[in-house]
Amino acid sequence: MGERHVGFRKIVICCGIALGFAGTAGAQVPPVGAPDQLALLKSDNPKEAANKKLVYDMYRIFVNGGHTEQASQYFTQSYIQHNPNVVTGLDAFVAYVKKTRPAVAIPPQVTFPVIAIMAEGDLVMIATVSNAADPTKPGAKYATTHFDLYRIENGKIAEHWDHVPKDAAAQHFNPNVDTH
Repeated sequence: MGERHVGFRKIVICCGIALGFAGTAGAQVPPVGAPDQLALLKSDNPKEAANKKLVYDMYRIFVNGGHTEQASQYFTQSYIQHNPNVVTGLDAFVAYVKKTRPAVAIPPQVTFPVIAIMAEGDLVMIATVSNAADPTKPGAKYATTHFDLYRIENGKIAEHWDHVPKDAAAQHFNPNVDTH
């Protein structure tokens, strides 16, 4: 075996050992929200900045505030929903929000920690901190990241994707009480 091959093999073995220890040596670094949510709305591209603000304001007014009477300002009538817990269509989404949260005063900022808001053309992704029940420690929670992706069409939200699994508990979710 050449020296070069032996050296490479040692590096691979050392990396494997280090990765093995890294998985057991420390705990998760929990995600945290950005210290200035409004700074996340900035963009050199005016259309992308407007799309980010549309999604951000929808969260404040519709998701956190529960103000379903303002839905037509934020969503197309043909709104497409890819979350398996919510029927597609604007009317169904409005009914879901009415069922799962009361209308409250509109907060000046999103009420759960926002990690990032990114825009690329007509797509806006928002990453937020969420807390979930820890399956390895009954009664405990752990922090993780929740991702939502929105497609904007003519200044309104036309489509939504997230990674939420089908869950009966989602029919009772209230972001003003439950942890997002």
